[in-house]
Amino acid sequence: MKLHKHKNTVLNAEDKFSQSRDEASPPADLSRLGLTELGDLAIKLLNDKNLEVSKVRPFFWSLVETYVDRFSLYPFDVNKALFSHLELNEYPEETVQQLVKQLESQFEKTHGRPLRRSTQLLCQQNALDDEIKELRDSLKYAAMVAESED
Repeated sequence: MKLHKHKNTVLNAEDKFSQSRDEASPPADLSRLGLTELGDLAIKLLNDKNLEVSKVRPFFWSLVETYVDRFSLYPFDVNKALFSHLELNEYPEETVQQLVKQLESQFEKTHGRPLRRSTQLLCQQNALDDEIKELRDSLKYAAMVAESED
């Protein structure tokens, strides 16, 4: 996996969590907790039925952003996350096509060559192969007819 230097725009956790994480220190009672206890507390808070996604998402983005800043890698398998997301949404055609185009474009920019031959070229090649096969078959038939007449 090729890691790039982190840019502050990678995740864009634009919320009070990302803006205040460098400025504020944790409350005294929470600062004594270890990661396990903080995790248990977070799970307890996340299970609150009245909690809104709009409140939780910025919190997680700020955690991921901090993790990436600190360790220069993501705290999860990004491939598995992507496929889980696509599976959860039943592989939406438009999204998958957009991802493929974006990946192919980025690959070509990075490596200076296309990832694969375009589908159009492959279709043209297949059509040409079919025409050549038909011509060969016609020539074989003509040759067989010519031999039988001699």
